[in-house]
Amino acid sequence: MQKDDRTNPHWARTPAGKFHRLLITDPVKLRLDGQSGIIVLWHGGLKPKWIYVDKSKNIASDLDAYMDNDEIMEYERRGGVFVSWALVRPEYQDGVLKYLLESMSPLVDHPNPPKKSVEALPVLAPGQNLKQ
Repeated sequence: MQKDDRTNPHWARTPAGKFHRLLITDPVKLRLDGQSGIIVLWHGGLKPKWIYVDKSKNIASDLDAYMDNDEIMEYERRGGVFVSWALVRPEYQDGVLKYLLESMSPLVDHPNPPKKSVEALPVLAPGQNLKQ
């Protein structure tokens, strides 16, 4: 058996264990104002796909901005836009972002991806489990 070298960043879920639906997520109630980390958005439906991945200095304000982003919200009609975030320390965010962008190939291009010199840091994507 081969060891899985990805780490689990502990993606956020609802108290019921499900992922958050972007449109009904209240970042202030979830105390995300000023929290820093990585955010992943995807759409559900018959053929779910990753929409966007980003690093954030303030998860609450970025979630609000995504709700106002037409390019992201156009996927709401394709089974809903879902979101999760992980509180990743700032010094690791570029490496995690690079890995997720390369492994997920999100539908919406990142306007400022990490530089080529940044080393990708492998992590599990939302919904993935470590192999045993």
